[in-house]
Amino acid sequence: MSSIRITGMSGIDTEKMITDIMKAERVKVDNVQQDRQIVQWRQELYNSINKDFANFILNSRKEFGLSVITSTGSIDSKSLSSLSWVKRAISSNEGAVKASTTSQAVNGSYDVTVHRLADGVKGASSVNADEAIKDILSNLSDAVIEDGEVISPSETFDIKINGETITVKKGDTMSSIVKNINSSGAGVQASYDAAIGRFFIQTTATGKDAELKIEAAQGSKGEEFINALSLNVTSYNADGTQKTAAFKFEDSPYNGVNALIDFNGATGIEQQSNQFTINGINLDLRTTGSTTIRVDTDTDAVYDKIKGFVDKYNELVDKMGKLLGEKKYRDFKPLTSEQKEAMKEKEVELWEEKAKSGLLRNDSIISSIMQNVRGSLYHKVEGLEDNPFNSLYQLGIETEGYVPGEVGGKLKIDEEKLRKAISEDANGVLEVLFKEADTTTKNGKTVPVKNSGGVITRVFNNMIDGMEDIIGKAGPGEDSSLYRSINTRLMLDFVTEHSSISLLDKDLTSLDRRISDLNAQLLRKEESYYSKFSAMERFVQQMNNQGSWMMQQLGM
Repeated sequence: MSSIRITGMSGIDTEKMITDIMKAERVKVDNVQQDRQIVQWRQELYNSINKDFANFILNSRKEFGLSVITSTGSIDSKSLSSLSWVKRAISSNEGAVKASTTSQAVNGSYDVTVHRLADGVKGASSVNADEAIKDILSNLSDAVIEDGEVISPSETFDIKINGETITVKKGDTMSSIVKNINSSGAGVQASYDAAIGRFFIQTTATGKDAELKIEAAQGSKGEEFINALSLNVTSYNADGTQKTAAFKFEDSPYNGVNALIDFNGATGIEQQSNQFTINGINLDLRTTGSTTIRVDTDTDAVYDKIKGFVDKYNELVDKMGKLLGEKKYRDFKPLTSEQKEAMKEKEVELWEEKAKSGLLRNDSIISSIMQNVRGSLYHKVEGLEDNPFNSLYQLGIETEGYVPGEVGGKLKIDEEKLRKAISEDANGVLEVLFKEADTTTKNGKTVPVKNSGGVITRVFNNMIDGMEDIIGKAGPGEDSSLYRSINTRLMLDFVTEHSSISLLDKDLTSLDRRISDLNAQLLRKEESYYSKFSAMERFVQQMNNQGSWMMQQLGM
């Protein structure tokens, strides 16, 4: 319970005097709060830098096609052999075959003849389906309920499509029945066109193993329902010839047919889908006919991908260089609340811009990361004995000369030399850049061997190592999920090795305790000053009273 303060009895403005004294005492708290603000700003800067590294890696992987986002939002890694932008395939007859390639396709000309497309099984009603089944559904009985209890359940019947049961009940329509068929998992797609009253069904798969089997118990309403639809079914004989006939239970199942092509002299190639991949060439069959497919290295595409990476890399190097060399304004400390209130918003903004400047000047963690990344550019790529290239400079990519005051390591491209390397051996170029790193076991974890693998692989791995150091120093901020998408060990190591508490978090906690202690001391001092001034005022008042009494006694 705080004491009651009574001041000003002596005519002295003790309130102002104590306030002025406490302002001087509060400087200690302000200094610690300024220290805390600087630590917080540094933490935010580290988090921002780590996010830059993460996005650089993630966006580069996506741009190169080395990772893709799935429909569920997860990220899948892709191999060099699956890259679709390295080679280009041009079909002379895209009406018959549309072609694309992977990086493994061999340059050359390929003759393709499509004898037959893969197909599934199709069925269609030859009558108005809703009208045909109306009487069957209307004769089904409703459930009988008495006193809240089901005395007689509603009448239903079942049909089976490819072994999956579809239950039909009173009140159903063709539209609701179609919905049930499509959600049954029977491997078919059904539809109903109300404008023409026709029901359609087809297998979702193609090829000879695709089948349509429709069943119902003999003499049941299910059998009556299927017969009422008067389905015509288009399917295939064992020899691949097509047949269309009225549906018969005894003929079910009906089967599809495989695609049949000739490829560059290899005849009679069958597959259940119309999408083939042969020798790294993706074939999308459209219709029967012949075409010639020409496969070449897409030098422009490969060059543009590499140049795009170099440009983004240089931007990142520039940003890190500016942070490491940023001027520090020692006279601009974080503003106190009172100082902010006395300034205009723009003045506060400009002040804090200078106060934040140089917070990571010559920072050891960022400097070390950039040195490691820069160093990874110079090493030869081991294990490329059959490759005409084994280093970055052989591709026409070198680092710029050292400039005093800059972090260094920016890349420059000799366009003519790089294009020549790409046209000579595109896969060799890709191996120099993306060869997988060797791995080793460290503290029970599988980690890449330092500076092994392709040049870009090494750049990514050195950045990831640096990101781990930054997380240990400043924590992950609000980007834990982003870091997990880069490498799961980033957050795992933070939890196991740092107990999810960064070094700067510990500093902030310590400063918070210091501020709390100082505020408590200030409160005690303020109470002490009030107590002393109150005693002084009482003494002065007593002296004044005694003086007045003496004057009265002397008759003055």
